[in-house]
Amino acid sequence: MFRLKELRLENGIKRSKMSADLGINAGTLANYENELRQAPYDYLVMFADYFDVSIDYLLGREGGGGAPLSGGALNSHEKTLISDYRQCSSTGKRRIEEYAGMCKDCLWK
Repeated sequence: MFRLKELRLENGIKRSKMSADLGINAGTLANYENELRQAPYDYLVMFADYFDVSIDYLLGREGGGGAPLSGGALNSHEKTLISDYRQCSSTGKRRIEEYAGMCKDCLWK
């Protein structure tokens, strides 16, 4: 069972947004979701990275690391934060990392 459509719907992502985010045609994505065509390996990697899951999980292989890699797929807010971070200068990224470190330290006290 290919979990691509399931993951997209669970995360409230429209097919048009996902296809735009990944730079692929929405019809092609629909073919993969509905298992009318098999996605090539590089697309499987791209889909797994997009949802932060293993390829085995994406393909429905329960015995192969059947859970999301880091607590589940990213929600849209988390993806926006990551996208914003990637657009920052190296100084901006360093400041964000320092702030995130301070916040994480507060959680343990």
